[in-house]
Amino acid sequence: MSRWIWDAFHRETPNQLLLLRRTVTADAPLVSGSIRVAARGSFRVWVDGRFVTHQDVQSSAPGADAVTVDLSDALGDGVSATLVIGVHLLGIGTHHQPHAVGGLLVEGALVDATGTEHSLGTDRGWETSVPGGWRQDAPQSVWSAGFTEWSDRTLDDAAAGWSGAVEYPDEQIPTPYDRTVVERAVDVDRYRTERGHISADEWARRALAAPTRAAAIVAAGPIRDAGTVGDDGAPRYVLHRLPHQLVGFLTLTVEAAAPATVDVAFGETVDESGWPTATRQGIAAVDTVVVPAGRTVHRFWNRRTFRDLAIVVRSPGSATVHVTFASVTADRPDPEFRTGSERYARIHAISAATVAVGRQDLYEDCPLREGGHYVADARLQAVFDITTTGVADTSRRSVRQFAAAQDPDGMIAALTPSGTRHRIPDFALQWVCQVDEHVRLADDDALLAELHDALDRTMSWADGRWSAAGFDADGPGWWPFIDWFPFTAQALQAALDAQYAAALRAASDLAVRAGDEAGSSRYRARFDEVLASRPDVVRHPHAAAILTCALDPDEARRLVDPAVFDGFRPTTGYFLFHLCRALIVLREPTTARRRLDEHWGGMMDAGAGTWWERWSPDSTGDDDQSLCHPWSAGPIVLLPMLALGIDPLARAEATARFAPSLDDARVSAALHTPWGVVRTPVEP
Repeated sequence: MSRWIWDAFHRETPNQLLLLRRTVTADAPLVSGSIRVAARGSFRVWVDGRFVTHQDVQSSAPGADAVTVDLSDALGDGVSATLVIGVHLLGIGTHHQPHAVGGLLVEGALVDATGTEHSLGTDRGWETSVPGGWRQDAPQSVWSAGFTEWSDRTLDDAAAGWSGAVEYPDEQIPTPYDRTVVERAVDVDRYRTERGHISADEWARRALAAPTRAAAIVAAGPIRDAGTVGDDGAPRYVLHRLPHQLVGFLTLTVEAAAPATVDVAFGETVDESGWPTATRQGIAAVDTVVVPAGRTVHRFWNRRTFRDLAIVVRSPGSATVHVTFASVTADRPDPEFRTGSERYARIHAISAATVAVGRQDLYEDCPLREGGHYVADARLQAVFDITTTGVADTSRRSVRQFAAAQDPDGMIAALTPSGTRHRIPDFALQWVCQVDEHVRLADDDALLAELHDALDRTMSWADGRWSAAGFDADGPGWWPFIDWFPFTAQALQAALDAQYAAALRAASDLAVRAGDEAGSSRYRARFDEVLASRPDVVRHPHAAAILTCALDPDEARRLVDPAVFDGFRPTTGYFLFHLCRALIVLREPTTARRRLDEHWGGMMDAGAGTWWERWSPDSTGDDDQSLCHPWSAGPIVLLPMLALGIDPLARAEATARFAPSLDDARVSAALHTPWGVVRTPVEP
């Protein structure tokens, strides 16, 4: 009886090509046969090295949607035939549950010259690398991490038994990107931290220690690499600790005297055993390839960030692996910032590395974990992107994506695309601010016209939530967020009211730009109503920062006392950016620089290679958070702002200037503003 089978090592690798093999031997020549295939992903079929078919169909079980494959033409006159099926596991991303749906189920038979049928149903007799402790017999749903883009396995070694070359025709090469990207070589060898050998007994002990954890078997098994495996077949490994989180292509060139298994593990950090793992879920990106004897090349596309890399080689004979890596990001010019201060130069470099890995098809909140496209994260990432590079295409895609997923009531979903309806009311309000910032920074009136109806629906929804008691954020399944902070009820309400006021201010300016003076007046009147009925918003630091960033400087200084921020210590770089910009608007740039030093300098001293989701002096860096969170990359904009004395988010050039607080003569910087590129030396 056929059953679902898969290779558990691929449980975290959607779109990974998985090879499964079965040899049928008869007493007479095999002359005909067919199979019906159900696969969780596209698949390819070879018989004795001859390519038979490629199918993009996926189905849940044999039935009306299963694919029938005729094998007769591929059979020769032999009494045996080796069938190899390559399945691409299908990756599906949802909030907190990105997973790969994997598996293969085959029903069919080969027929020999005597008319005898030889079953080809899937069972445990199919060969692949399945570690002990992992269930079969059912389709699987598991964590995702990356995928092998291609592998030129020249599987022509008869002794290895794998038949056929696994190489894509040009029209079948995966294209994970819909726009130009750049690949930059990273010398991983210079960051090698450890290299060695692990005994088979130690390998087994580690694997059995946590047989049900997704990454435990590989990440606790020897992490192996670029070295030579001895003739005893004992695994060799190498560990790499890279300076920043990376996303990109890992290429392995393997020279093996005998068939070998290569395990690759990526992670944000290391576990107690020193192997790469991630935070929170305790997972790592894991890929496994089975390679034949000879020279083969394997290119892995890892779309989740990692800083720790380990490679394991297991073989009964000697094997050498050469490792190269190319980081990948959307194509952008480098941000312009140079300084004689080594500390500020390092803070800026970490910021640039954090921004780069989060700028993919859309802006990703934490590329290793959710990889989610959230409004608040995307809004800041778009600001970082446009002001430092002048390129607005990803920002434009981001704004459109949120509009396309607008709920029927007009609320903007907090996360899209997603398999959930994640509703954060203050994020819906922030989307209006994101549109305003994008249109001003990118001079994108065409997009404003396109989004006119979506903006109206969002503001109608928001206006309906307002009363004298404040903005009502209590809805079914709603989560008022504002920041990771222990809010009192009064402080949270003040922050929500301030965010509503900020959305009204943005909507008013957008209406003016669109030629809708009546709409602008309506939004401005409601804005005045909010401030008049909720005067306490300026007494709460989160609310005061949100409001200050929405106002013109003169108005902000009239309403907000900078003393409200005394003793206020937000733990996220996300909100610290808003605080620092608020201090700049209030003409306190020196205080903003001090806050930057305290937060980002302290996080760097604590060991950050990319900015963490949140940080405080008592943070350990891995306490249930992301270690690469682009919303925390505020210094990429703040440092040039403080050097140039220019606020690119100001609503008018006349109010954008302030006294620079980075007065090092060696500073060189540039920012893209609505009034053109401003760079040193600054013209008066």
